[in-house]
Order: sequence, then structure tokens, then C-alpha cells
Amino acid sequence: MNEKYATADAALYLGLKPGTLQIWRCLKRAPAPAYIKMGNRIYYLKKDLDAYIESQRVESV
Repeated sequence: MNEKYATADAALYLGLKPGTLQIWRCLKRAPAPAYIKMGNRIYYLKKDLDAYIESQRVESV
């Protein structure tokens, strides 16, 4: 089962402000986490948030 988070909870999970996720959605900023729009509500799946975190990983040389 995929957990889903509202914007405020997703931002908390990522260590960001909710406004940051809102701006990224409006600007279609990449790489931003994928989201689901259901009516006028926005949700983020935990697996997408985890994938976003992994995509930001930088390895030292």
C-alpha cells in the first residue's frame, strides 16, 4: 500500500517548506517529486518522495 501525503506533510518529510513544493509545482521545476492531483487536492506518494531523495544523492569521488 502506498502512503500518500498532503503538501505540508510531504514538505516536512523532505525537510522543506510547503511553499517550496507549491512553487516547484507551479514552475514545473525539475527534478521535483512527482505528485497526484485529485480534484483540487495535491498528494505525494511516499515512494515518489523517497525516489526524489535518492535522486538528490551525490557521491564523493
